[in-house]
Amino acid sequence: MNKERVKALRKTLGANIRKARTRLAITQERMAEQLEMSPEVYGRMERGLIFPRVERLVDICEKLGVSSDQLLGLSVLEVAATPSVRQDEWLGLMQRLTPVMPRLTQPQRKAVRRHMTDFHRLLVTFTEPKPKAKRERRGRHPT
Repeated sequence: MNKERVKALRKTLGANIRKARTRLAITQERMAEQLEMSPEVYGRMERGLIFPRVERLVDICEKLGVSSDQLLGLSVLEVAATPSVRQDEWLGLMQRLTPVMPRLTQPQRKAVRRHMTDFHRLLVTFTEPKPKAKRERRGRHPT
């Protein structure tokens, strides 16, 4: 991988970590504390100056409730993909869950994320405009 690609990937990762963290209304200091790292190192990671180790990236994904693909820019962050859901309501709910998540076991975290994803999909079905049904052409069909 060339140096420019690596630099761009670091910047994307840092920006997406920051975006996911701010959506959950977590401070850099609090996030660094949850990851058991210094705020200075965490800040450098968000600025795209350094890459986290794989183990740290997995931990970041768990704490933020996003996939590594999303953080690396290989897929779109879910909340950003569906702007019609009132983000302030969604974020309020996520803020209430944030302090609880670190105390849950791994299977409990997975269950919460699965249920939240299902709930998010359900919200989207209620808030997205209904697609107009295509009218069938009247007349004879060629045989």
